[in-house]
Amino acid sequence: MTQTAPETPVIIGAGQFTERIDDTGYEALSPVAITARAAQLALADAGLANAATQIDTVMTTRIFEDSAPVLEFPFGRSNNFPRSVCRHLGIAPETAVWATVGGDTPQKLVTEACDRIATGLSRAVLIAGGEALSTSKHLKKQGASVDWSETLDEPVEDRGAVIDVLTHDEIANGLISPPLFYGFIENARRIAAGKSQQAWLQEMGALFAPFAAVAADNPLAARHERAYSAEELVTPGSDNRLIASPYTQRLVARDQVNQSAALVVVASGLADELGVLPESRIYLHGQAAAGETPVSLRPDIGQAPSAGLALSKALERAMCRCDDITFFDFYSCFPVAVSNAIESLALAPDDPRGLTVTGGLPYFGGPGNSYSMHALAEMVSRLRARPGTRGLVAANGGFLSKYAVGVYSTMPAPHDPCDSAEVDGQMAGQTDVVVDPAAQGTGAIEAYTVAYDRESQPKVATIAGRLEHSGLRFLASVGKEDPETLAAVTDADPGGRIVTVAPGERGGQFRLVS
Repeated sequence: MTQTAPETPVIIGAGQFTERIDDTGYEALSPVAITARAAQLALADAGLANAATQIDTVMTTRIFEDSAPVLEFPFGRSNNFPRSVCRHLGIAPETAVWATVGGDTPQKLVTEACDRIATGLSRAVLIAGGEALSTSKHLKKQGASVDWSETLDEPVEDRGAVIDVLTHDEIANGLISPPLFYGFIENARRIAAGKSQQAWLQEMGALFAPFAAVAADNPLAARHERAYSAEELVTPGSDNRLIASPYTQRLVARDQVNQSAALVVVASGLADELGVLPESRIYLHGQAAAGETPVSLRPDIGQAPSAGLALSKALERAMCRCDDITFFDFYSCFPVAVSNAIESLALAPDDPRGLTVTGGLPYFGGPGNSYSMHALAEMVSRLRARPGTRGLVAANGGFLSKYAVGVYSTMPAPHDPCDSAEVDGQMAGQTDVVVDPAAQGTGAIEAYTVAYDRESQPKVATIAGRLEHSGLRFLASVGKEDPETLAAVTDADPGGRIVTVAPGERGGQFRLVS
């Protein structure tokens, strides 16, 4: 039996579930039902036959449709997602937590669960999340009529769909979706590095090709696909259309999936009572989290130092180095999410250990706020298969806005309560850039992206730069009303080019000077 203190938290259960529309036995499960399916697998893995009496806390991520006030619910929804999952499982825990928005949420929930257990607030916690966006799209296309609504009047800590990672100026100038924001950051990073568009495409393809290869061998991937070469990932075509510069469809997170994952975290004393084998127990050795200001306010749009700070702090708390990690999973919604993180660790893109255990969001699947729940569940399996090794899961939220990291192992370790004060202090020392909402004058482009339609034709180009006369940052955009400027931005590299900018109807408008 374990020699750790009885209140030491430990992961003893993990489960993942994927439902594909073309699978035999396809059930068209709702978001609640598919999440409950993974939770059942995790409870069974934990050996919790009496889950109804042993699970005292449930925590769930927020589904995509609950993550923004403008989204619709074509088939209805639960007004209390955690309690709906509990009802499907036949359990009634004392505490239910409905998390806020962000891909960093799964790691943060594990950290919170461990803290609750270590302080005696909980003894057994179920953490789960899932999406059924693929089924939702399929049913709408079929003209089906289903009712996924559930109304429960039971206590829940609803943390709300808090979206505080973007500004009015960004929206006014066309930055309205993740591909556009990440493309903006990616291009800023390339411009600052002084690299050509073609060279950067090759680097992104080389970075993500190993992810696609891992997904091709993962039976839980959202779709059965072959591995893609680096060139196939970045070359536009009828089956790989342009989404937002510099991204093709195969470089973008796949959110149209039916996937769920769950974890069971308990006190070591309960693990002893259940007879959980030492090699089946996963301990959180170190963790950290950090956040950024909105993209346009960052001193360098192409950099998000919060990821590096969180990674370094988590390793420090785990009392190990990057070289001591056997398995990694870096959040991979877009290439820059990976490159920004690994650069801080001096980790090579082709590190032989690999950078993902699932296959990543574009290839394994990106179920909304819950992707890293799959990374954590898969990490549990990897570490159990290699007792004594360490795994690192890095989860990202927003637009490189929030980063949470956990280091795990079967090796027992005392619990170190989460404290990100030092990292928060370091980020607080960063001075935000001032954006001039009525910018007028000339300046050089430091960041840009282009939104494309479904035929890979450019719709809107958005840029950022610094005004020559004041040094203030400006945002500006141009659409089909100015085809000459739009074509000039898309036909050649606009990085570093001089523009004139002036107030427009919504945001700024620009024209190329040289």
